[in-house]
Amino acid sequence: MKYLFSLRFLAAALLITASCQKVVTLDLKQTDPQLTIEGNLADDGQPCTVLLSRSVSYTETNTFPAVSGAVVTLSDDAGGLETLPETSTPGLYQGKKVLGQPGRRYTLRVEVAGQAYVAVSTLPAPVVPLTGVKAQKAPIGTAVQLVPEYLDPAGGRNYYLFRQYRNGRLNKAIYLQNDEFTDGKANVRGLGGGGGGGGGSTDADKLVAGDSARVEMQNVDVDVYEYFRTLNQILQSNPMTSASPANPKSNFTGGVLGYFSAHSRRQRTILVPVL
Repeated sequence: MKYLFSLRFLAAALLITASCQKVVTLDLKQTDPQLTIEGNLADDGQPCTVLLSRSVSYTETNTFPAVSGAVVTLSDDAGGLETLPETSTPGLYQGKKVLGQPGRRYTLRVEVAGQAYVAVSTLPAPVVPLTGVKAQKAPIGTAVQLVPEYLDPAGGRNYYLFRQYRNGRLNKAIYLQNDEFTDGKANVRGLGGGGGGGGGSTDADKLVAGDSARVEMQNVDVDVYEYFRTLNQILQSNPMTSASPANPKSNFTGGVLGYFSAHSRRQRTILVPVL
């Protein structure tokens, strides 16, 4: 069976929170619709937000039915617990009191039609600061790429997810880095030439002198990193023609699609210079 994976972003949004984060929605060609869960909790003082929808057939319109009436609960390892009520937007659930704190372990439980799905995510600590961002020419060609400036802490494994904006417009590409070969070193790796990378970059993402360019850096745990790494592989391998397609590695139990991410959120903006 062949699958179609597509990215849907709400309001300049892959990961969704009340503070203009992003949404990723997976659209799969399959006989029965599947539940998709997109849960995000950042350390920016905003509550957890969870989007529930169902996948649709490739032959249908690119509209993902919202899932209402679910019971969504969030807890942490410090005794915090709350139920996330559904907002006025169907399928969108938002908490109030359990906030993201570095080092805390969070459990998200979603119950739909008597079936429970559970994911656990730890907000990494210490949070790695994003100290700056610079622009440079890509190693190949004439495109411009951004380089996030941060110092990876020595010891332990660290995982990073980046999003890039050009003049306020989100690049759909998903950029990932880890410190497997750069432990304890200052980062010198760019985010791909001219806003390139997997996930649907277009000419509108290509940076030129005078652009306002913003980079968002997230410290994520290994399971969230694996979800987006495998999602990137699928997006870059043309799942429409793949003989043996696969779903991204979700951190939810129960065979559901999607992810739950507890992460830090840091941003830097520059004006692209003449290079």
